[in-house]
Amino acid sequence: MYAFCVESSHRTLRVTLLALFAINLSFAYLFLLDPAVLSRVYGEVMLDNMHLFLSMSFGSLLVALAIGAFLAFLNPVKNATIVLLLIIAYFSLFLTDVVTLARSQMSVATLLPEMAYYLAIATLLIRFFPTQDHKKEEKEEVIPETETDPLEAVTEPLPTEPATEKKS
Repeated sequence: MYAFCVESSHRTLRVTLLALFAINLSFAYLFLLDPAVLSRVYGEVMLDNMHLFLSMSFGSLLVALAIGAFLAFLNPVKNATIVLLLIIAYFSLFLTDVVTLARSQMSVATLLPEMAYYLAIATLLIRFFPTQDHKKEEKEEVIPETETDPLEAVTEPLPTEPATEKKS
């Protein structure tokens, strides 16, 4: 059986990462292949070449974040750095929305659901950040004591052999 089915110590994090994977892929589809829907959501933004380019760029970023979420879903402890990357990415997207809101570039009604989503995902990932498996308890390594100290053997003078007399 797969490791993600057997271990239940990180079940909530795995559910969060799997949901994040699905949500990222669905939004990536919208940004990459159907930007007209997003244009209507964000208030009939004109879709010129620059906006289409930025939409496709953000869609590509979402595909990469979805792949990262899926890899972290498979083994959260081993891929804890990917989870950390996802936390940083979503928190920085939240800060981008805060700056956009502070500059009055978009309305609060448009940005508030997006900001809540980014902050909720970052908070969930921080709350359930993977630590070491509970099953693997740290055991202290016991070094067996030796009868003689290895350093003493190196620092002791070499034994001298008794001089043997030469017979002529």
